[in-house]
Amino acid sequence: MNPNTTVFILVFSLVLNVRFVFSFLPSSESTGERSDFTHGSITEDGIYKAVAEVIIEKVKPRTYHSDSHTDKVKSFFNLGNILLHLLRAKIIQLCRTRSTDWGPIRDMLGEYLFTLQDFYSNTNWVEMSGSKPYTELGVQERLSIKISDAKEAMCTSCNHSKITLHTNSCASNLMKNGHLTSGYTSNQHIIKPYNSFPAHAGKCSHGGPSDVYRGFPATGGINKETSDPGLSPHHHLHTEAGRAAVQATADFLVGQDTGLLYQIGLEQTTGLLGLDYRQHCYNCLSPALSVVFVIDDAGSVSGQLQEAFRHSVAIVNQARVSTAPFNYILSTTGNKEHGLFVTTNGEEFKNRLQFLQSSNGGNSLKTTLHATLNAMQQAQPGSCIFSFASTDPIANAKGKDTGLLHDALYLLENKNLHLMQFLQGNNSNSHTAVHKRISNHVTASPTDVHCFVPNANLHKQGKRGKRSNIFEEIALHTSSSVIQTSHSTLGDILGHVLQENMNIQTLGVDSFEMLSLTTHVFHIDPCISLFTVRLEGSTCSNIQLLRPDGSNQSFTGNASKDVIDSRTTILSVQHPLYGAWQVKNSPSSPCHLTVSGSGCIDLDYKIMEDLRGVKYPITSSSPVLGKKYTIGVSVKEIPKNVTTNFQITEIYMKKSDGSTLTSLPVSDSSTGTTRTVSGEVILSEPFYVGIKGTMSSETVTREDQKVVTPVGGQIDFVPPFETLVYNEETSVSVRVSNAGTVKQTFKLTAADTARFLIDPTKHVTLNGNQSKSIDFHLRAVPPKTSTKLTVTLEIERANSQIEQNFMVSTVKPPNVIVTSRTENCKKDIMNPNNCSRQQWEADLTVVFTANMTRLYISPISRALVLTYDRDAIDKNKFTATIKGDCCTSKTSIIAVDSAGNTKSSSINFSGENEFGISSYIKKQRDKMAEDSDPPTVWIAVGCVLGAMACIGASVALIRKYKPFQNKVNSDPPDFPDPIPNQMSNGHSDNSRRSVFTGFGS
Repeated sequence: MNPNTTVFILVFSLVLNVRFVFSFLPSSESTGERSDFTHGSITEDGIYKAVAEVIIEKVKPRTYHSDSHTDKVKSFFNLGNILLHLLRAKIIQLCRTRSTDWGPIRDMLGEYLFTLQDFYSNTNWVEMSGSKPYTELGVQERLSIKISDAKEAMCTSCNHSKITLHTNSCASNLMKNGHLTSGYTSNQHIIKPYNSFPAHAGKCSHGGPSDVYRGFPATGGINKETSDPGLSPHHHLHTEAGRAAVQATADFLVGQDTGLLYQIGLEQTTGLLGLDYRQHCYNCLSPALSVVFVIDDAGSVSGQLQEAFRHSVAIVNQARVSTAPFNYILSTTGNKEHGLFVTTNGEEFKNRLQFLQSSNGGNSLKTTLHATLNAMQQAQPGSCIFSFASTDPIANAKGKDTGLLHDALYLLENKNLHLMQFLQGNNSNSHTAVHKRISNHVTASPTDVHCFVPNANLHKQGKRGKRSNIFEEIALHTSSSVIQTSHSTLGDILGHVLQENMNIQTLGVDSFEMLSLTTHVFHIDPCISLFTVRLEGSTCSNIQLLRPDGSNQSFTGNASKDVIDSRTTILSVQHPLYGAWQVKNSPSSPCHLTVSGSGCIDLDYKIMEDLRGVKYPITSSSPVLGKKYTIGVSVKEIPKNVTTNFQITEIYMKKSDGSTLTSLPVSDSSTGTTRTVSGEVILSEPFYVGIKGTMSSETVTREDQKVVTPVGGQIDFVPPFETLVYNEETSVSVRVSNAGTVKQTFKLTAADTARFLIDPTKHVTLNGNQSKSIDFHLRAVPPKTSTKLTVTLEIERANSQIEQNFMVSTVKPPNVIVTSRTENCKKDIMNPNNCSRQQWEADLTVVFTANMTRLYISPISRALVLTYDRDAIDKNKFTATIKGDCCTSKTSIIAVDSAGNTKSSSINFSGENEFGISSYIKKQRDKMAEDSDPPTVWIAVGCVLGAMACIGASVALIRKYKPFQNKVNSDPPDFPDPIPNQMSNGHSDNSRRSVFTGFGS
């Protein structure tokens, strides 16, 4: 696997679950055709910078290889420098522990990097300092830079119409006073003051089409999230913001003195980033090596025989188009006289495997080792040996032969042989966890399937201990591997091993189902050096294959026909004629055909949902039936010599039987070696994706033939997420949604890696389009310090799955109790004209187990006041009072302790009454229009003001400015606190706003 495309889970999964934020866009799919910096590209570039320094400065050149991980980094991000500082300290603390579970720490790293990068797109740092990163951010608890005062105007109004923004009409709207500020946005629950400033001046807005505040003084905005003037008023500084974010990401990881590398050391840094001391996979298919199969044909392993034969076809086919091995060796246990077969002819090797029969005689692993030793003696030095055996518990109970063990170790070491033993049957002690990961298809990295690596230290001193069989004893002392498999998992595991170690990769070309007396055409383009047609059906062997010139394809020389079993036949053609090939089905039963190839041009695709105009790839769950999605396809490995003659014309989707479901015409004007196209579709049934194009006058088709099944239900975790506490029960809420129109009953099953779960199964019945939250309960038990919870929604046609990491704390998080409160806001008060007339007040008790670090409210509003006092007797107990009016009817109090626990408690005085603002908006618009010279500015405002009524109470209202008040022990901070929404233990609501917007400005 190419390490350049699979280096880190943090590169792309960092931002895949971001929702409704103002920030850099999540990934390249969200940018349209712009080459913008995104959170994905910034993280990738930053990590590559960091890795380069680790390699150059800390590790010997050419000895380092990075592996991909499958852990998902959930992007629920928190806010501001104080939180960055706390997160950084927590990451360092956890990374320094001897036994490290990287999953939760990578979650935290994802939060940190998103917040860090967001600073450069949403503040005026870049306008003041260019692409140089702010080194104090996240490192120092108090920033030395001056934060703008609440009464200080920071921007002047600018023409923010889309046409004028293309001429950089807002490029000079920031006041140059050296003070740090950010932009207010109407989606963040913070009121933007405007009428206490000079004309055409005031606080800055975020800007962009979804920000209503862009129309109120100071008009315009300062965000640099994209290079699109219509989205980002300071689009001209997007590149500088991106470069600053890239360098800040790299500095966080390897910056001198302050970077993680210097804080936690090389070993922990490389573990966190997913690096290990491995090289590329060993090439088992070369002219100097033997291809060796050892098969226990005396055991009940008919499935192994079939899989070995099926993959031998792929090996021989690959040798035809690349380089043939020195020879092929087959060693078996069932026939003592003819147990060893050696040939240089790939066809003879396939034929020998094809007619090998299981004798069902039962055998021991010792006998299999005899056959393996025979193969080792014949194999060329450096060869790979794939051995297959059953694990008969009675036969394997026999004593181990120390002589055989010594001989095996001697040959493996002195001939530098690579042995991979596949055991089918009872679980072996070795690699049981690996087996589980592979069989469940959770990961397919070379490490997890025991990719052979070159120059491995083959002879190693193993620890003494009980081993269940002789092959585990061999694996203990060498780089050999023992993989426990089953009949259903062997094919996938072996296929992946061969793909990695023999570079056997296939391109999906076409797939379809044929009925009797039918003809089907498929296209072979000049990029295909070999193609295979897999025929599946009871009478498929009668199908005819016709060449582009109309002649029958014979199966001699460069073509072969291999009957795998009674229902499976594989046709192979080397160096085929390109053009339209035909297959004809004689009068017989239906047959399914899959056309694959070796060569160039391949595809990847993502299923993306549109949220407020931004495309977000879905990753943790299945797509939902009846919902509109964008299919984004990346076509890669286009040869440079054909880029000008190659064009993608359509994306198509097929049903599981190969019939066409839909076709999406696309426009492809690129001449690059990688192209990206997309189309919108409403998913109605299981499907897979392909593309069609042209290369000169030839048709090109490629498919990803893995079927995706949309589901009729959806599940999501409901934040906030509590830190688990030893011996305490914690609830985790999951929202279940019925995406259909009729009543359905859903079954949810849950499991966690540390086995903390108390109630693993739930059932819920929902009406059409109904949602409901249900709780799972976990009780943490020492010594585990974290766990990953997986919840699966089981429905008729497919399952949907979500995952979440949880940390375990040794102390309870803070406890927030509302002791008394005044009445809810009255319905006739809930509008901008009257909301300030009703005051509300809540008294609370906050109890900390660890020391109190911070106690604050969110959102910040000049109408909200928090005061609190420490109890005279119990120093960890605080009494707090929050006062406000009905203009801000919802708030949260957030308590943070010295152990890193965060508790958020919501307080709602709305009484479920919606906030009415329509008449107020009209009044304000008319008033501002009277004072405005250029009427075009307010025309644009009028176009968006109607949207505010839909936003309701969540929109920050425009009203008379009041002095900022947020009393904290009578010692206000140097600048207003950052504003997290529903933040809890390093997680926050995934529907909240961006980080650095509207603070201290």
